[in-house]
Amino acid sequence: MHQPLAVLAIDVGSSSLRVGLFDQYGQPSGPCCRREYQLDTDVSGKATLDVEALLSALYAALDEVHSALPVGQQVTAVGISTFWHSLTAIDEQGSPLLPLLIWADSRASHEAAALKFSGMAADLHAITGCPVHSSFWPARLRWLAKHEPQAFDTAHRWVSFADLLFLRLFGKLSTSLSMASGSGMLDSNAMVWSKLALSLARIKPQTLPEISDQPSQGLLDNWATRWPQLANIPWYPAWGDGACSNIGAGALDENSLVLMLSTSGSLRRVWTADRMEIADKGQWCYRIDKHRFAGGMAMSEGGNSVAWARQMLAAMPAAELDAQVTALAPDAHGLTILPYFLGARSPDWSEGRSGAILGITAATTPVAIYRATLESVGLRFATLKQRLDAAWPGKRRLIATGGGFIKSGIWAQIVADCLGETLYLSDIDEGSLRGAALLVLEKYDDISPLEHPLQATVVPDAAAGKIYQAAQARQVAYDDAVVNVLTRRLEELS
Repeated sequence: MHQPLAVLAIDVGSSSLRVGLFDQYGQPSGPCCRREYQLDTDVSGKATLDVEALLSALYAALDEVHSALPVGQQVTAVGISTFWHSLTAIDEQGSPLLPLLIWADSRASHEAAALKFSGMAADLHAITGCPVHSSFWPARLRWLAKHEPQAFDTAHRWVSFADLLFLRLFGKLSTSLSMASGSGMLDSNAMVWSKLALSLARIKPQTLPEISDQPSQGLLDNWATRWPQLANIPWYPAWGDGACSNIGAGALDENSLVLMLSTSGSLRRVWTADRMEIADKGQWCYRIDKHRFAGGMAMSEGGNSVAWARQMLAAMPAAELDAQVTALAPDAHGLTILPYFLGARSPDWSEGRSGAILGITAATTPVAIYRATLESVGLRFATLKQRLDAAWPGKRRLIATGGGFIKSGIWAQIVADCLGETLYLSDIDEGSLRGAALLVLEKYDDISPLEHPLQATVVPDAAAGKIYQAAQARQVAYDDAVVNVLTRRLEELS
């Protein structure tokens, strides 16, 4: 008799990580351990995590979940979801030479702008699926060569967090196709490191990990002793968290579009194809594996923007705040907000962006700013959705995910009104975590019959939608004006 499948899933995000066990039906089958942390940020655009502290937090979470496994529990395999685009350097002993730069680190904005003005941006985007931006490795490596020359010159390997994790656990270095595709260094169709990207980044191919989607098995002795039930099972190389989120929510193909709103935001779909094709210059496109892609529009703004506005109302209970926000009419505050508190990405992938508020008067209240921030994120989603609709014609079910967003009934309604579309709110608490489990489960069985429950359906209000159309036009005009100013400034600097 075959043992039932059981997958241990790991999800490492920008502000927290989770570890949990899932059964053969893709359902949680034990405790989910969570660890939270904060980005190290400053006015220069830095957004980093301490590599060793992050690894220690993950090890502790694995300790907790492993200790809770029932005696005799057989774990089939381990699946991992983690953020795309992270970068650090390691020496020959595997020790980090730099903090972990994550997607929000914008210090390479000048180098990204220089690459754009060089005329290479379109070619690099077409080859890698990654627009030229400070989020991706080509610009970051050029920045590190200037500002961290000692680390740059002595780097033995350039790696993502997932790559370093596997090096620590198994003693060998490789990266998954999914992680490689989010770096901006991969020739996505050839599935090898891009010669153009290597040239622009000014590094040699031997400083990058080997690309392999083969699972690792046989933890090093110290880890095998620490986690015996995980020691001799397959650990699958990490998949990008955005792709995992789609899979976890049940958006397994191109008939669904996922609106994810967490620390950041995105609109993305998954599809099967022989080759990558870019449908819009503002679109990103990364690989899940040899046959599937994930792509769409990405926002740096999202929950981080609302968290900034929430600071002004820290003493107000959540229920009272929601009530006061609900009492305000759509766009009645007279504010236009660009919610770029961690920079901006799609559709322009412009550099040097920051948050901005237009229209403040003596009558403006903190609650009005808070509501306007909620609306500003919804309006940004509306702009990106219109671009994607033009690039990908056809009707798709719009599934919404994201913990705080889903729990806030008023924010979900605002976003639906801004889009003018029905939102299907996923009832999956940890979409990326579950997605990592499902991507492992499909190695053993068909996952298409599995259930993906919905929590609620949010129908847009037509009257509010008309108001938000005018607000969106105002936001776009303000945004375009700022982009023009920044573009001229970067041209002068270049």
